[in-house]
Amino acid sequence: MTEIISSNTSDTIALDYFGEKISFRKLNSMINSVSSQLNIQNGDIVIISMQNIPQFVISEFAVWKKGGIVLPINPSYSERELNFIIENSGAKLMIRSCEAISSKKIENITTNPESFHEIPNELKTKWKLIDCEEQLDFKSSSSEERLVYPDDLALLIYTSGTTGKPKGVPITHSNIFASSMIYKKWFNFSEKDKVLGIAPFFHVTGQIFHITTAILSGSEIDISYRFDPSLALRDVEEKKTTVTMSVATAYRAMLNVYDNEDLSSMRLWSSGGMPMPRALELEWKERIGQWIYMAWGLTETTSPATLWPYPYNGKLPVDKETGIVSSGIPVYNTEIKVAEDGEVLVRGPQVVSGYWKMDKFKDGWLPTGDVGKIVDGWIYIIDRKKDIIDASGFKIMPREVEEVIYMHPAVSEVAVVGLPDEYRGETVAAFIKLKNGYKASEELKEDIITFCKNNLAPYKVPKVLNFVDEIPKTPSGKIMRRVFRNENT
Repeated sequence: MTEIISSNTSDTIALDYFGEKISFRKLNSMINSVSSQLNIQNGDIVIISMQNIPQFVISEFAVWKKGGIVLPINPSYSERELNFIIENSGAKLMIRSCEAISSKKIENITTNPESFHEIPNELKTKWKLIDCEEQLDFKSSSSEERLVYPDDLALLIYTSGTTGKPKGVPITHSNIFASSMIYKKWFNFSEKDKVLGIAPFFHVTGQIFHITTAILSGSEIDISYRFDPSLALRDVEEKKTTVTMSVATAYRAMLNVYDNEDLSSMRLWSSGGMPMPRALELEWKERIGQWIYMAWGLTETTSPATLWPYPYNGKLPVDKETGIVSSGIPVYNTEIKVAEDGEVLVRGPQVVSGYWKMDKFKDGWLPTGDVGKIVDGWIYIIDRKKDIIDASGFKIMPREVEEVIYMHPAVSEVAVVGLPDEYRGETVAAFIKLKNGYKASEELKEDIITFCKNNLAPYKVPKVLNFVDEIPKTPSGKIMRRVFRNENT
């Protein structure tokens, strides 16, 4: 990837940050400058802890130019989380923005999110930004580029650790190139595209769809520190962005504030990282006029494993049995199979060989932890294997119950989990955030339960139903079912 960006010295726009435009020529110059500042060796791991700011892209390519490995993390990590990452990875250096916690264990370089453009005051307050010294040097011209091979590690991304401590996923330059080329060819990326960069860069979706695919294609990346639904819609209207990918919760947030903005410039709305409720797809299509193209992949697949065909003009592909929206078909050079227990396995050039400091996957097949099925070539990801509820011997997929609850007009977001039950083993529990204009009441609760009874087998109907103010999410926007499970056991 370093060769690709080094070869693009044009004056076309690479980054747009709150209206501050940075050309590929200028971006290359700043990458060279920062690279010359970094005292690292081939194979050294460098933590990048910041939101979607120009310095993320600059720092990442600067590390790669020196033959280093980038370890992107969420800047809101606690000291405990950061220390685990440092100790497990053996990182040598951290480049962090002002709000990110520092570490005494390794060298720190700070960078200021406002070095390239001031962030609007209302967003500064909302995001609780603080000030700090800018320590990155963007103006020196010298650079040393080291030889990097396709099988060298480029990224080390830690999974969220939903079943214990986070695991490192070692991603090679070859993995990144394969996944970026998949997106580029599949969705016809070109220098005419403008990416609405709302997925966090520290997440694999932001890394691949927003950064490396755009750089590979000569496309513009429009970023604004963090996702804000009103700001995102305004950016589409004003900057005429064309493509994006984000989680389903971001689409719900945008629909909640949508005020007839002109979104006609967008040729591709896509979503991955978590299930897409059928009700949300249908509402988006009705109000915005386009489908949200579903994707499925993991950090371990360097983002894409399945995608909807593009362009797609058919009906919403829904599994008749569960009501689940399909995640698409296998992407180029990618094999997918379903094991006897229903777990989905995947193999391809974008799939990593194993976890950090652990054994490699057998015969290259990644066990994804997702349960799914294949119907007429389309992949349906039904649920996480570990989230399946066992009630009186019946296996219940939480997502199937969630799909039905989402169809109720009062429901904005829902998480369904299994809670311990002395008689049944586990019982189905639903935690619901209501849409604006609806108030929690016993009458509404009974109405939703009756709705479930009319659309689900009796053993799938929630026995526990609670209204909540918020549904907890990961930094990338995925709903965290485990929070409700942990709080109620």
